[in-house]
Amino acid sequence: MVSEVIVIASFLLAFKAVLIEGSEVAILSVATVKQLGKNNVILGVVTGAAVSVGVFLGVRQVFLLLPEALIDIGTGLVILYFSYKFLRGFKRYYFGKRSFRAKMEKLESEVVQKEFEKYGGERPSVLPFSPLNALPVFTITLTEGFEASLVLGASGTYSFEWTLIGAAVSIILLLVVSAISYEYLIRVPRWGLDLLAGSVLLTFGSYFLASGILAVFFG
Repeated sequence: MVSEVIVIASFLLAFKAVLIEGSEVAILSVATVKQLGKNNVILGVVTGAAVSVGVFLGVRQVFLLLPEALIDIGTGLVILYFSYKFLRGFKRYYFGKRSFRAKMEKLESEVVQKEFEKYGGERPSVLPFSPLNALPVFTITLTEGFEASLVLGASGTYSFEWTLIGAAVSIILLLVVSAISYEYLIRVPRWGLDLLAGSVLLTFGSYFLASGILAVFFG
């Protein structure tokens, strides 16, 4: 029987990882859909997400091949790395006064400008549908999805079901907010999300790492 700690950890780790990484994909998708075209954005997100799912399942399978103590240690190290990443983001956005909105607007501008440069002076109002024009969104989705998949793969080793539930709840939340307003996505204090995610990952990463180390030395 799966313990309550494992259930809570699997759900929260998956929820936070997908929420943080997925929010950037959602923001860029909503912001660029009018220029890049709805079909290009959808194709990029769907294919990027599909590859990310493959990464998640592959990482989980690798973890399942390890001895139990090494699973705990490996999971702890992966989670602690991302805890550091999110807490570093909190420091950058809160104490460093960096603007998450400015970062996303700059990235949006670079993506759109790069794609329309291919057309020279005959720039269309909206990019025509093609796999090549979906590539920018695919790349962004895969980049963010790859990082989330590492956390999901680690947490899914313990409770596959609750990892999927946590990821699904986060995706549904992002879809609902994206459908309502782009401003809701961009207004959420990024430093707050990073602090919360970093703290959750630090807690459970430390727990798994300590469990693995104790199992190695004390059986």
